[in-house]
Amino acid sequence: MGQVVGLEGTWVRPEDVAEYRRAGYWPGILLTDRLWEVAKHDPGRVAIVDSARSATYGELADEVVRLAIGLRGLGIGAGDVGIIQLPNWHEFLVFHLALTALGALTVNLPPIYREREVRTVARSSGAKLLVVPERFRGFDYTELARTVRADASSLEQIFVVRGSGPGCLTYGDFMEWGWERLRGLDESGARGREVLESLRPDPDVVSALGYTSGTTGEPKGAMHTHNALHAINVSVIERYRLTERDRIFMPSPLGHSLGFTHGARLAVYLGATLVLQDVWDPGVAVELIQRHRCTLTFAATPFLQDVVYHSAIERADGLRTLRTFLCGGAPVPEQLLRDAKERLPNTFVSAYYGITEGGAVTMCPLDAPQEKIVGSDGKALLGMQVLIVGPDGEPLPSGAEGELLIRGPQNVIGYYQRPDLANAFREDGFFCTGDLARMDSDGYIRITGRIKELIIRGGVNLAPAEVENILFEHPKIARVAVLGLPDERLGERVCACVIPQPNETLTLAEVQEWMARAGAAKQKWPERVELMTEFPLTAAGKVQKHVLRQWIRT
Repeated sequence: MGQVVGLEGTWVRPEDVAEYRRAGYWPGILLTDRLWEVAKHDPGRVAIVDSARSATYGELADEVVRLAIGLRGLGIGAGDVGIIQLPNWHEFLVFHLALTALGALTVNLPPIYREREVRTVARSSGAKLLVVPERFRGFDYTELARTVRADASSLEQIFVVRGSGPGCLTYGDFMEWGWERLRGLDESGARGREVLESLRPDPDVVSALGYTSGTTGEPKGAMHTHNALHAINVSVIERYRLTERDRIFMPSPLGHSLGFTHGARLAVYLGATLVLQDVWDPGVAVELIQRHRCTLTFAATPFLQDVVYHSAIERADGLRTLRTFLCGGAPVPEQLLRDAKERLPNTFVSAYYGITEGGAVTMCPLDAPQEKIVGSDGKALLGMQVLIVGPDGEPLPSGAEGELLIRGPQNVIGYYQRPDLANAFREDGFFCTGDLARMDSDGYIRITGRIKELIIRGGVNLAPAEVENILFEHPKIARVAVLGLPDERLGERVCACVIPQPNETLTLAEVQEWMARAGAAKQKWPERVELMTEFPLTAAGKVQKHVLRQWIRT
């Protein structure tokens, strides 16, 4: 049994906890409570559709029970950590719900991560379980898993989904026979659901760790309680009047916070149907939305851009059933939103602002004026408070640019086993996002930049320091500074500014080969290299990256 983390000793103020309970933001409902409820009253309702199969809520609940009992027999219990690194397949949801039922913690990682990232997270979290596919898009994840297990002493079990691997448990076989054998280890002799009901975790304890690199490149597991995750879903449901009749299309990875929160969890909480796409193709996306009559989707800017400008839109009659397309994770160009309104006339398309530590923070209401939809990232969701402050921490007047602070029932309660990062929260309970923003007199915010230096590529946060640390080890590199350069499709791309060693030069191909050898995810590879003889420095010797950007542009 692992470490069960609750509210005691965390950064959440007691008065805020009391308010969240009083206002009904934290009602103590688990995601598995909703699963059992829907499965009982409407077992034939379609829960999930992926590239291989569909499952009803009754079938999903049965699969979750079997897996949870089997995992318990393997020694997985309350407070243990399980890493799920799967494509957008229904098994992702089965594992997350099974871990939730046991009181274990879920760490969701995208398939694009490689040995370096998975190993770091496994060590940081003390993960006991790792779930991977055998192969996906040509990559062998069983070899990755074995490499990670050799370096992460806590890792006891590896499950391989849709395939097999040496020294690993095969999910299909385990579900056929393994859980039945292991069920006999249950001392109470109770069956399935009754066992899980007896293990039901406290809604105030941590349910998931959202790993974010931050500005230092060090992994930080943002701790989400069951109640906080519930608050995220309810706030979106309230703003967009969602019901169990909605059909959610999710092309964003479930291994990313966007797909995890607004896809996997939102669908189950609603009792709605979740339609998954595991390999991005805008033409296929349009076809899936039409075929399954999807009504809602969340995705990063490149997804919206690809759909809006795809030729299939004309044949799809503007995606008539798709009522809402919410775009987050990276800045959304105003022209893209204008074009979306013209080419998707039946769809409310809007940018929103969210972060790992605060869930969905701001979204535009359905009745927002068009100038707000195009020119803002929305206004605070149910129970969330936003504040724009200056360098002195004092609130700024309407329209002034400053750091965005947030407080509310969706906030994380801290970073897993990182009490040294307590300064991310102020004494008044506000979380310091590190993002720059303006807020108008109507409460609409616009993200204008970042105090921290994260690069946002296609909605994914990349820490420059991590890439710099890898490249600094290259024998041809004397100094390196990594920054993001604007890109119309992805928001930003990674650029490496390099001062070579004397009498050396360096090509982009050499840099990318070095990143590959280091086992870094491809999204972190520089896509541009600038060779320089010097860097602009502060008096303290820190590289002035804003000046570097100006140099590159000129």
